[in-house]
Amino acid sequence: LVIKARAVELSFFHSKGVWTKRPKGMARSKTGRPPISVRWVDVNKGDVETPNCRSRLVGREFNVGRHDSLYAATPPLEALRVVLSHAATWCDGNMSDRRSIMINDVRRAYFYAKASRDLYIELPAEDPEASPEVLGKLELCLYGTRDAAKGWQDTLSEQLEACGFRRGVGHPSVFWHEARDLVTLVHGDDYVTSGQEDQLDWLEKQLEASYEIQTQRLGLGGKNEVEGKVLNRIV
Repeated sequence: LVIKARAVELSFFHSKGVWTKRPKGMARSKTGRPPISVRWVDVNKGDVETPNCRSRLVGREFNVGRHDSLYAATPPLEALRVVLSHAATWCDGNMSDRRSIMINDVRRAYFYAKASRDLYIELPAEDPEASPEVLGKLELCLYGTRDAAKGWQDTLSEQLEACGFRRGVGHPSVFWHEARDLVTLVHGDDYVTSGQEDQLDWLEKQLEASYEIQTQRLGLGGKNEVEGKVLNRIV
């Protein structure tokens, strides 16, 4: 199962062009540093009876300085409470105006962000084109590199703002669409949005046009579920 999961991940890398092949000596000549080593993180998302093995290739780049400008904000718990409060509030007590919650998970989110620096990695042994004389130059962000989180946050913010959202003044991970009355929190690759069903349908289509996503709806009626997990909390 692990071998199969790693092969799926590598096929995605090749289809998206996460890296391009370069001679081994280029890393030090271009950056003055050796290439970044990589490792596999293998996780069973299922259980013993129904395993669901996921493998992720991550870079091992460490920040050795005191200051790091490659910072990505993470929302506080209060941001989630803002979204839940918005969903729990009915306008004038009108049942037809009730809101639902949509949870979206972007698959392999960091690979949608372009690499902002010259980064070279050692290729994993599982790559059929790997050799001791070849490195990979990152064209897209890789998990475990210092600028990956910031690159993804910039990418998702540009996409939401292009759809009409305004970024929060109090916190940059919270977004509001005034015309559609949508409140969205983004934590890593997880979106949590409160709004009316037709507006959530609209946002889901906007996200699907840009990313590969998984979606869950929480609310009353229809196909909505009554319970879900948000940031490791049961809602």
